[in-house]
Amino acid sequence: MDPDRYPLTYNERQLIELVFRGDRVSRADLADITGLTGATVSRLVGRLIESGLLSESVARAGSIGQPRRHLSITPGQAYAVGVNFMRHRFDVALVDLAGTVVDYAVFQIEEVTPQSVADRAVSSLDECLARAGVARADVVGAGFSVPGNFALDGVSLRAHDYFRALDNVNMTPILEEALDLPCSVDTDGACAAIGEFMHGAGRAFETFFFIHIGHGVGGGTIIGGHLYRGPHGNASKPGVIFPYDKPRPSGQDLVETLRAAGAPVQDIADIEPIMDAVAGPLDAWLDRAADQLGEVARLATAFIDPDIIILGGRLPDDLNARLVSRIRTAELSGPSRGLPVASVLTSKLGPKSGALGAASLPVFANFFPGSVGSSYNSYANGRRREPRAAAGRLLPP
Repeated sequence: MDPDRYPLTYNERQLIELVFRGDRVSRADLADITGLTGATVSRLVGRLIESGLLSESVARAGSIGQPRRHLSITPGQAYAVGVNFMRHRFDVALVDLAGTVVDYAVFQIEEVTPQSVADRAVSSLDECLARAGVARADVVGAGFSVPGNFALDGVSLRAHDYFRALDNVNMTPILEEALDLPCSVDTDGACAAIGEFMHGAGRAFETFFFIHIGHGVGGGTIIGGHLYRGPHGNASKPGVIFPYDKPRPSGQDLVETLRAAGAPVQDIADIEPIMDAVAGPLDAWLDRAADQLGEVARLATAFIDPDIIILGGRLPDDLNARLVSRIRTAELSGPSRGLPVASVLTSKLGPKSGALGAASLPVFANFFPGSVGSSYNSYANGRRREPRAAAGRLLPP
């Protein structure tokens, strides 16, 4: 991808983000939200339409006066690829700037090493591009969701025990050399959070906490439209409150629980086909994990005061929903007087959140400033959002 193809200014990036996240946004809306003059907005929007990134359509006809025109992201102008992997599974998503999932595929990977991940990414991307009919020159970058956290240098992985070959490795230059694309690498919890912000339930909120159930218990936080990573990339790690030598609400813990009950499972991906056969131990695990995750919700509310808490990750969609249902019906006392526990929602992306979130990393880096902040919050409060419901209950549909 030619880095000079879209030489965007800060204000142009801000307008793209607002159009992406808005609901029938007009030029007048953009002027109101940003504080830019109408003439400036019209000039910038005109440039973005000319570049092919934005489109404008008449919203209504036949009324008196100038018809209202709504802006939208033009599909098919820029693409990004996202990769998320488990022990033997390699998920790849190809998305465009408009948020369209152009292709999503699951591949097998026999061994997870830096070079095998890079090689599999190359072959998988080529397959997805060929299937979708997308030119490689139209791909702005690739994002990778990795299990674990970062060392103090902020770039070397401290990988999960399942992925020892990735430990203390800076994956970015290896991936960029193999793919010949700009690459972004982040934790699976952070990727899932930004994916939910871009594509899922988080689009309606400026600040939320994401609980990611993968091999471990991870998370991600969006604050004021920004992904908060911390100085070393290790923010939002709720798993630290659950010692490794005790039961944990993690995917690995669930696998071990089911194996102890005699189930033939080796990885999280093996759980869904046998859920009916292991209903007893599965329900017991869900009850215990929901109690533990309820405490995560209390602490996240106390530390961040989020609009909402979203739960998702690599578990099957049905298990995420059952966990959320148990958390909602539990008696969760607020962390302080007058501050109820934030409502908990199920991720709309499910196990796809990792790959879609990873694909969102280069889109965010190339086209969004992460700058909407309170201006969008005020706009959303007036036009799009529902008020927070009482503790322990979902927001109304």
